[in-house]
Formats: sequence, C-alpha cells, structure tokens
Amino acid sequence: MKAVRLDGAIVQAADIEGRVLTHDLGPDLRKGTVLAAEHVSLLRGHPEVHAVELEPGDLHEDEAGRRLANAIAKLGPLRVEGPKQSQYRLVATRRGLLRVNAALVGKINALSGIALFTLFDGQAVEAGEEVAGCKVTPVAVPEQVVREASYMALEFRVLELLPFLPLRTAIVVTEKLKPNARSLFADAVQRKLGWYGADLLGVEEVARNRAAVAAAYAHATEAGADLVLFAGASSIDPLDPAYSELEQAGGELIRFGMPAHPGSMLWMGRLGRAAVLGIASCAGFGKNTSLDLVLPFVFSGSPIDLAGLGHGGLIEKSAGRRFPPYS
Repeated sequence: MKAVRLDGAIVQAADIEGRVLTHDLGPDLRKGTVLAAEHVSLLRGHPEVHAVELEPGDLHEDEAGRRLANAIAKLGPLRVEGPKQSQYRLVATRRGLLRVNAALVGKINALSGIALFTLFDGQAVEAGEEVAGCKVTPVAVPEQVVREASYMALEFRVLELLPFLPLRTAIVVTEKLKPNARSLFADAVQRKLGWYGADLLGVEEVARNRAAVAAAYAHATEAGADLVLFAGASSIDPLDPAYSELEQAGGELIRFGMPAHPGSMLWMGRLGRAAVLGIASCAGFGKNTSLDLVLPFVFSGSPIDLAGLGHGGLIEKSAGRRFPPYS
C-alpha cells in the first residue's frame, strides 16, 4: 500500500483510477472510496487529495472486513450485517449463551489493522442481538493478515453461541409462602425459566425436615429432572436438610456461596444427572441476582467457573454483566 498526494486542481482520471481515498472530502467523497474517472470533477474543488495505491496482495477495508466477518459467522449461528462505515456486525440468529475466548480476541487484535470487538463472555443473548463486530482500521491491509485472523478465529473458535436446552426442571420450596408471595414466586418462575425453554415439572412446597426434603429429592429424580431449584434453605446451617439429604440421596454439594451480590448465598450441587441450585429465599427469585449469572450456563450445558463470577459480581453497581432480557 503506497500513499500518494494529489493536486485536485489538475488531477486526471489516470492519476486516481483504482486508488483509495484516505480522508473525507464531502458527502460524495468519503474515506475508503475507490476512485474512478467519475470522481475527477468532484476532486477538482480540493487543492490536496490523499489516497493510497493498493499493491499486489492488498485488500480494501470492506473486502477485508467481509472476509473476517464471514469466517467468524461460520462458527454460527450468526448473521453478517454491513458494511456500515466499514464495520461488519455479527448478529445472533437464535437465543443462547455467548462464549467468547477473550485471550484469542486479544491475539487477533494484535495483528496489524485488525479490530474485533464482542460482548462479554457468558452473556445470554436474544435472537437479533449484535454479539460482535469487526473491521480493519486502515483503508487496506495485506490479504495475509486477514487470512491469519480468519484462521485463528475459526481454528480456535473465538466465539460460540450455545443453544439453551429444555431442561426438565423441578422446584422445591421449604419456606411458608403467603398467597401473594406464592403468586409472585410462580410468576417469576414462569418468566425466568420459561425464557430458557425449561420443561417445568412443578413446584413442590415441603416442610423443612429431613423426611420431607428427602422425598422431594426422590420425586425430582423419579421425574427425570435435569435441574432442581431449591428455595428456602438456611444459608448458615450446614445441617439444613437441603444439604444433608442431598448427600443422603447420593448427591453432593459442589459450592456454597457465590462471589456476587445480591445472591452471595447461592449454592450449587449435583444429584445424579441433575444440577441443583439453591437460593436462600423465594423473595429473591424475582430480582437479578447471582442465580441469573449461573442459569445461562446451566441451561446451555456449558461449564461455569463459579469462582470467576466475582469479576462483574457487584451486580447492583456493575455494568459489566447484562442479565437475560426476560419477558
């Protein structure tokens, strides 16, 4: 790519043919315009014209961005839109969990002229939502750079959009709910879990004792639950039947407490094939809490770094996490 300075007052078609304008000279002469004979009259009013001459192996910014965007879209299911101001946007074609290899994004962006930008890793996104964008920052780059960026993106999967699975979900409640609270809880359950496409097996309200909780776990297992949501366990009593009977049923407590607020008392376990998630109170289910950071991973079957939730875990203040657009 060779930079050239031209005198607009005397410019001829042969001087500009195929060269690329590198600065804006009005609404009909924008940066990135591939110049041709029809532009001569427009250039005549400008004393100085800056352009570049593409050399063998160079790609115009629009073509370079298109190739990179199409490569990333192959990871799917993504739709490419653009270019708009030489940017291409990658749009989700379904609801799901976006996984982003942040380290790889950095390596791709370290290539000269490449700009790839994404949403945060671990966000639940809706169909039609922009999840990433890309462009090249100069008006042209060597084709080899685009090939390298595209290879890295595809080979090492720079981003993925994982579908949500219709998990068979059982809900166990061990706190006494007044009619109004029960209605609010039921509405929140339908709104949130329904957004993921959960197959709800029902809400079982039981006494907080070992026999009742053991029976509830047995019912969930017999129903083939993939997920058990447990509301109402004591957050400070290690002998609460929610925990003791989980172990008696052959399950295990994986983690108690999450590095996030609100929802720091969330706990997670496993019962056979089912994940078990526990919240201290039904009242918290309708709010955005750490549970809403965990659910997208569970419903997509994606591994989750629970300890890593602390980054962006100041939920009430942090703009670093965006919650699912429940409807």
